[in-house]
Amino acid sequence: MKRRLLLLLVAMALLVLTACGGEDEKEKVAVNKENDDEEYVLRLVHSHPQASMHHKYVEWLDEEVQKRSNGRLKIETYSDGQLMPSDQEIPAMLQGQADMVHSSSAIAGSFDPIWHFFDLPFLFNYDPNDNDVYLDNKKAFIDSENGGRKIAGLMESKGVKVLSMSSTDMYGTIWTGDEKRVITSPESAKGLKIRVPGGPIASETLKLVGASGTSIPGPELPTALQQGVVDGMVIVPLYVYDSKLPIKTQSLYPLISYVMPVMISMDKFNSLPEDLQEILVETGRDLEEYADKLVREKGKDVFEKLENDYGVKTYYPTDEEIEDWKEATKGMYDSYEKTEPRAAEFIEEAERIKEEMK
Repeated sequence: MKRRLLLLLVAMALLVLTACGGEDEKEKVAVNKENDDEEYVLRLVHSHPQASMHHKYVEWLDEEVQKRSNGRLKIETYSDGQLMPSDQEIPAMLQGQADMVHSSSAIAGSFDPIWHFFDLPFLFNYDPNDNDVYLDNKKAFIDSENGGRKIAGLMESKGVKVLSMSSTDMYGTIWTGDEKRVITSPESAKGLKIRVPGGPIASETLKLVGASGTSIPGPELPTALQQGVVDGMVIVPLYVYDSKLPIKTQSLYPLISYVMPVMISMDKFNSLPEDLQEILVETGRDLEEYADKLVREKGKDVFEKLENDYGVKTYYPTDEEIEDWKEATKGMYDSYEKTEPRAAEFIEEAERIKEEMK
């Protein structure tokens, strides 16, 4: 009798627990369903004007994530450095003042010096008469698991997830504000004051050919050129065209190979539902493809447009002059490796891909 009573009590207890568990499961399903409908807004900051390709990429990214998430995920963009200077964007993101940034490798180098890797001269194969040679080689490195993908992966231990390593332009070359100061041989650059985007590599590269580099904010460039504060600059052609900078000559030596990473803080990324995380990662990769096609398209006739619209003369170096520049600037690789030992494996990967794609 006692045994039957004990079994009855146990059975009743199990029924109560099952009922409670069922209610808990119902509540979990209700919460998950509610979360599935929740909207998320990510705050993104960058320092470029809304007319720039930099901003157009962010608009494309926002449109795509909204479409792919059925409106559950949106990107709210603050352009023109309106919230903070460009060199404060990544720290601000890590402190929660922004969720995302669309930066540049030159600026990201102050956060982690491995990004200065892209400031090394003659980093990828190029042909002055065929932009696709450079763009193909650079894309191969970015896509490499031992190259660009590995650099992006290094950021996660620092609290940053790189969603895209797109480019808004071609390689950075030397430009001058005087049509009589065309840069041809390394000797022709001697004594010139050249504006550089920041970071040590470009300035040190210019020292190797007897020039000096100085950092000047973008908005001050026209005045600096007109007043002779600098003789020229290391900058990219599509930006020069869009900004209508008062430049007279360009010499096609690839001194810098910028990338423009789109980043999100790991804390913010991990706080999102898994499906939205996947959408961000996939759309970031697709942004790279979109950007590559756009740069190729706009780059096809940019040198002609610069000459026809602004009178900018483009100098196409000979094979011998290219070799002279490579020889004059190759010391920058050893110098960078000494200050950034992690760079050795990426230099090796870049060289492997260059040789493979010759």
